Amino acid sequence: MSDNRKYYYLKLKENFYNSETMVILESVQDGLMYSNLLLKMYLMSLKSGGILMLNDHLPHTPQTIATFTRHQVGTVERALKVFLEFGLVEILTDGAYYMADIQLLIGQSSTEGERKKKERMRLKRQKLLPSGGADICPPYSRGDICPPEIRDIFAMNC
Repeated sequence: MSDNRKYYYLKLKENFYNSETMVILESVQDGLMYSNLLLKMYLMSLKSGGILMLNDHLPHTPQTIATFTRHQVGTVERALKVFLEFGLVEILTDGAYYMADIQLLIGQSSTEGERKKKERMRLKRQKLLPSGGADICPPYSRGDICPPEIRDIFAMNC
């Protein structure tokens, strides 16, 4: 049985921590905690497109953010002020916090998609997969002419 849940991830550039904003953020008092908190808040907001929501109708508060990130409420409140000043967080009209740069950082996949991608890359490296047509079932997926290890993989997808 395949796992069709979606997984979200952050795509951080190699120089993420060397950017002007992050260097300045980490240089302030408690800045290292703030950068940790910022990443946790990014992760918390992934499912909702950058908005920090407890559920569909209830936005996170500094208290709930503190609970979920395991930071003290005072640290979260101070960090939110800094994040607002730096433009890392915005407050929406309903009071919810929006992670401003989130759309640049979001990636998403499913385990099934990741499995297929890894297998395609493996076959491509071994020169077993024809170029183009990544989602098309290759001719050698038929059991009578296909090696068993490849037949099992493509039998699930074709």
